[in-house]
This record gives sequence, structure tokens and C-alpha cells, in this order.
Amino acid sequence: MENVMDVWKENGYKVVKETTKSIEIEDVRTGEIAYVLPYKEMTLALNPKTVEADQELIDKSEGLTHNTSFLQFPKRLNTGKSLIQYGYAFKFQSSEEAVSFLNHVSAKVLTN
Repeated sequence: MENVMDVWKENGYKVVKETTKSIEIEDVRTGEIAYVLPYKEMTLALNPKTVEADQELIDKSEGLTHNTSFLQFPKRLNTGKSLIQYGYAFKFQSSEEAVSFLNHVSAKVLTN
């Protein structure tokens, strides 16, 4: 996973926190937080507030993902009895593809 993190760092993202469940990254230009999930595919979780403000992002999303490690994201009731943090999942074939997508999202955030 370390070489994947190098790609993020080289493209203007700061690794804030690493856990076994996710890696929290911050776009140094916008302050936007995203989570890289250690699945077989490159998966990113974006803040629901960011995604829900843009129909194109909603359409591209794989849907909601819930994870207690998404500390910077809002909570909602999912299948359990208590609230849990959630975000929108996006899947990619490579870390470079994910970085390109996140750069596109950051550009939209900066212009809004």
C-alpha cells in the first residue's frame, strides 16, 4: 500500500491517518477529505455533502459505503441500532485513475 500512498502524495494529497480499515487523505488545495479503502480494487469514499451537491458524482458512484473509520464524514442509521459514518464509494482500476478522478472532483469544489 506504500507505493499507492506515494502516488497520492506526489499529486497534492496528504495522508492524515492510516488504519486497517482505511487511509484518510486530504487534498491540500481544498481541504476535502477522502478515504482510500484497502480492497482488491482501488476504492475511494467521498464525503456525502460533496457528492450530493453534484448529480454527476451521484450517477458515477457505486453507492453508499459505511465504515467506522470515516471519522470526518457524517453519520446515518444503516442496518444496526446506532449511527455509523458513511460516504459514497467509487471504484477504479489503478491509483492513477483514482487520483485523476479526485483531481477532477477537487477542481469542481474549487470553482463552486
